[in-house]
Amino acid sequence: MDGLFIVVFVHEKVRSYWTLNNLTGGFKFWYQRRRTRRMGDTKVCVICSENITDTAMKAKDQYYHEAHFNCSDCGANLRDIPVFSKDNKLYCEEDYKKNFVPKCAKCNDYITSDCVRAMDETWHPQHFQCFGCLTQFTSDMSYRVKDGKPYCDHCYTDTVLPKCGGCGEPITDRALKAFDKQWHVKCFVCTECKKTFEGSKNFYSIEGQPICAPCAGIEDE
Repeated sequence: MDGLFIVVFVHEKVRSYWTLNNLTGGFKFWYQRRRTRRMGDTKVCVICSENITDTAMKAKDQYYHEAHFNCSDCGANLRDIPVFSKDNKLYCEEDYKKNFVPKCAKCNDYITSDCVRAMDETWHPQHFQCFGCLTQFTSDMSYRVKDGKPYCDHCYTDTVLPKCGGCGEPITDRALKAFDKQWHVKCFVCTECKKTFEGSKNFYSIEGQPICAPCAGIEDE
């Protein structure tokens, strides 16, 4: 006699997809810098708080000695390269991206325009794809997650969901587990009378086929 028990298959929650346009738009890109000559008003270096008596570098509304116009992270001088500003600190492009710009979970490159947030990761929109068919998810599509991979509904059903040991179709709700397989409740039936075992405590096996107690000539407990 083999034991019969019911397992409940629960879908991974359908996740919604959304795009955050210009994720880096909240940060201040500042490519301009200005060299100014001392002309009347005294300019004070924001780094050392001393007067600037020769060439002054200006970023936003702050002035710097030319020697102090440096990336706050790596210390590189910013006189002749693009300047980025965040929280009143100056950065070279490399350090600005490293500290503030998200990377794509697929290609690992920086995301400097439209960005998708999903699965606690950030993605280029074109790289947020179904793991099975590589279809790009759009704002009107949902996705499901298995083993950390996103799937469209079709691929999730076709490749992830368990298949019924009887009809071979995906199991999307309750399932019976028997003979090391999962079955639709309606598909796991007595090989003789074709009745399901739903509500029964036991089933029997003859030549690898399920059979109910009455058909096996056994008084069910």
